[in-house]
Amino acid sequence: MALIALCQTLAVTIAFASPLLHCEISYGGSTQIVEAGLNENPLTIDATDIAGRFKFKAVMIGKSDVIEYIKLYSYFQDEDKDILIQQASFYPPFHLKAGSVALGPKTSLYAGNLERELQYQCRLQQANHD
Repeated sequence: MALIALCQTLAVTIAFASPLLHCEISYGGSTQIVEAGLNENPLTIDATDIAGRFKFKAVMIGKSDVIEYIKLYSYFQDEDKDILIQQASFYPPFHLKAGSVALGPKTSLYAGNLERELQYQCRLQQANHD
């Protein structure tokens, strides 16, 4: 009976151990949430449009709940192409604790002729599997 209870406890622990990258992106008075789970191929992840002015791509590469690296890409949308304005890279160790941990401070980026401002902050947390 104690072994069954231990196995159930371990199953719940493993189910809540998957990392989740949670990013809040602000532009023009609006905030969007971009979340990313573990992925093995960064080329399969699309960037998220931010009000037709910017794009944001959150990439968390790894498998079996082990993060190899995290990269955040910010693009300014020009008339005919997207221009990379920042790539932020994060490598292990990641100290994922109960709750969440910030990946650096809130970041402000400025781009374009009018110096439009994009702000973002990302947190690494444990995904809840319901």
